[in-house]
Amino acid sequence: MSFREKSAWIQFVSIFLVAGFFFLHVPWGMRMEFGEELFQGFLYCILALVVIEVAAHLAVALKAPLDARAPKDERERLIELKGIRIAYYVYVSGSMLALLTMHHGANMSAVGTFILLALVVALLVNYGSRIYFHRRGV
Repeated sequence: MSFREKSAWIQFVSIFLVAGFFFLHVPWGMRMEFGEELFQGFLYCILALVVIEVAAHLAVALKAPLDARAPKDERERLIELKGIRIAYYVYVSGSMLALLTMHHGANMSAVGTFILLALVVALLVNYGSRIYFHRRGV
């Protein structure tokens, strides 16, 4: 497994865990107003994400330092572009659906939360597709 694939796995799992914790444990809903608890929970989740990813990437890079410093080849660039292309459509679709919730009485805080959810899903699709393309051998 290459360093780029390991990196995609690290990012996929860490985003999945931290975002799952945020959306399950931080109170939110259609009538929720943006408050201090939500902001603090968001900051703690971002801090946890940074710590998890830095620690995991350091561990992987220390195991194989030459692989970590190697420049991206054409295949890895193509895999990255394919993942971004797929994630773009997921994010735009999710954001448009989030904006449509305003017609059903959602306030701006709930719309922002739904757009954040669309971003998280798009990131998971991006890294998941990178893993898939690395495994498939594209």
